[in-house]
Amino acid sequence: MYLYNSYDSLTEREILNDLIMSEKHLSMSYNNAIVESPCPVLRKIFSECLSNTQNIEYSIYDAIEKRGWNNNKLVSEREVKNILKRYELTM
Repeated sequence: MYLYNSYDSLTEREILNDLIMSEKHLSMSYNNAIVESPCPVLRKIFSECLSNTQNIEYSIYDAIEKRGWNNNKLVSEREVKNILKRYELTM
């Protein structure tokens, strides 16, 4: 017999994190299927699936952002240029 324990349930943040990780995995899988498929019809189907998965990812990221759980920060154009310069120097 299983007794429900409140510690067994996931928080909303954990659920959203799990969802986004699952969608990322799906996106990678669809992308690989598109690249590796010899059949144009199948590639088209996988492309549509990839597009749908990406739209779901955007929705999940939006939900994360609205809750203030996004760790990404906006950077200035100057910071982007500096990063690009450093990258170009390493190439």
